[in-house]
Amino acid sequence: MAPFQGYESASPLMPSRPPAPLTKQLFGARLPPSRRAHRAATALAFLAGLGACSVPIAGALDDAEVNRVLVALDRDNIDATREPDPSAEGTWRVEVAREDVQRALSAMQGEELPRRSPPSVLDAVGKGSLVPSEAAESAQLAAGISGDLERSLESIEGVLSSRVHLSVPAPSLLRDSVPPRGSASVLLEHRGATPPISADSVQRLVAGGVAGLLPSDVAVVMVPRTTFAGSVPSDFAHVGPIAVARTSVKRLQAALVVLVALVALLAAATLVLYSRLSRARAELVREAPVPR
Repeated sequence: MAPFQGYESASPLMPSRPPAPLTKQLFGARLPPSRRAHRAATALAFLAGLGACSVPIAGALDDAEVNRVLVALDRDNIDATREPDPSAEGTWRVEVAREDVQRALSAMQGEELPRRSPPSVLDAVGKGSLVPSEAAESAQLAAGISGDLERSLESIEGVLSSRVHLSVPAPSLLRDSVPPRGSASVLLEHRGATPPISADSVQRLVAGGVAGLLPSDVAVVMVPRTTFAGSVPSDFAHVGPIAVARTSVKRLQAALVVLVALVALLAAATLVLYSRLSRARAELVREAPVPR
């Protein structure tokens, strides 16, 4: 008599139901082999992509500022890309590999990047109270002129940051009185030991932007900025945890992509072969004659 189909006998004379294949235990019994192979390949590709993900280190940058950041990072052999910043329309953000974040932040700190945006004359004038006083208007105008001068100084290659302080007295209402003279002071931080611009040039630039100011009335202080230890240029780049020569980065990335693809194909083929062997074994067990 044939045993009942829903009953598994513990007798050694009757074959027991074969154990479920490992692929069914891991991925479910109803998934076909092609879908199980696809899931395995997707998981391997996801794990391989975790090491190559990028991290944003600066955002909301205009074209000029994002170019400064990219040039500074490239000078320190740090691979970086710029992408549109979704949080601010019309701006950019800079992304680097996760393992290069610390070096990139050190390099940006050494270059005073991203730079602050000083107010211009148009930004400063017209703000404040509804009917500003003469002193308030004079202070706003001086702040705007200082911002324009700082922007001009920071556009010079090698200048990291600048501060311009103006002391411009209000004009006298008396026609025959001697107009008061103002003064200015400039703090300039530059890269390296040699300043990219002379103190005389800075004095002429600032004096030319303020009415009634002479170059001798401008005090200039220049501070050299040394390179941070973490941003020393190196001939090596990082691909995940692997440090290779910069000329070999592209070849290593291509080799890793091919290797991951081969591993994924091998895993898929192994899963398909194991599934077929399991089905063949189950059919052989079912077709085996039952001893009486």
